[in-house]
Formats: sequence, structure tokens, C-alpha cells
Amino acid sequence: MNLSAPGSKPAIDIVVGSESKIKIHAVENAFACYKVNVIATKARSGINSQPVENETLTGAGNRIKDAKAKYQSTGHNADFLLVAIENGIFHEQVNGQEVWLDKAVVIVETSDGIQYIGKTSPVLLPAECVAIARQRGFENITVGQVMAEVDSTVQHDDPHSSLPPFKPRQKYLEETLVEMASTLERDKRINQV
Repeated sequence: MNLSAPGSKPAIDIVVGSESKIKIHAVENAFACYKVNVIATKARSGINSQPVENETLTGAGNRIKDAKAKYQSTGHNADFLLVAIENGIFHEQVNGQEVWLDKAVVIVETSDGIQYIGKTSPVLLPAECVAIARQRGFENITVGQVMAEVDSTVQHDDPHSSLPPFKPRQKYLEETLVEMASTLERDKRINQV
């Protein structure tokens, strides 16, 4: 999707290291008022199906590297931005209780290698679903998939919608990406339409 106005400075490519519709739409919506061309490419995370703790940042970093290699292999030489998003689970203490939280790590990298890193707001996960996923093996199953097995109304790739405050995963991603887009604009990395 090319969002640049005719006769203006050309749009900058934003390469999303995923073919997930949720991630692509989040990037498109967050950067809708900027001169960008969103390109999706399948990028490998090289980690377990359910990332845990620091593995989440590793997965996002791996997606950045893979997406960059694929994009540069097409011969593009202009400025570009890379976006990688990796959801993971984090074991934390909240109000004195041990809980599992879902957060996405979002990395935006400029064509000259400068990285901006953000995290989405956390979502409290059902401990019993985390325990089942852990027992079955995080390398093969996600907590969202277990939640969808337990309750057929839950979407495995968007369990956030079924958990308080009942906000879709895409909205969490958009909020973080909008903040990052503002920072990129302030740093003169992107321009509004």
C-alpha cells in the first residue's frame, strides 16, 4: 500500500517481517498518516512457538535480520524501515502474586541500522493455560492455542480479545507502533503525508 501523495517526497518502504494480517494491519494503521509503502515478508524468528522472557526479543531480532536480508536481496537501495513484532510470555510479580503476562516486543530498524524497541501493554494470561502449554512444550504450542482448545470462542492468534480489558491484539500493537512512529517523525526518519 503506497500512502504517499503525488508529487511529494517518495514514500519510504516499511518492511514488516511477518505475513500475519494482525501485524500488517497494525503497521498500516499506525503509519497511515505517513509517506510509507508497507511490504510484508515472511521472516523467521528461529525460536519456540511460544517465546518466553528474553527469547521474545531474540525472536524479534531474528525476524529483523531475516526481513532485512530478503528485502536487500531485491536490490532496493533507498531508505527503508524494518518492523518485527514478537509476542511472548513473561513471568512477573504483580501485587505480590506470581503471574504470566503476554507482551509483544516491537523493533523498528532504520536502513542505517538504528533500532527503536518498544513493548506493548501487558495482558494477564490464565495460569492454567500457561501450565498446560509448558507441559506440552513451548517449542510446539502457544498459550493462545491452549486457550482456543479450552474455549472455542477464543482466537488462538488473538487471545487478547477474550481477556480483560477485551481489547484485540492489533490495538495493543497499534498503540505501541503509533508511539514509535511519533519518535521516528521527531527524529526525521519519516514524514507525514
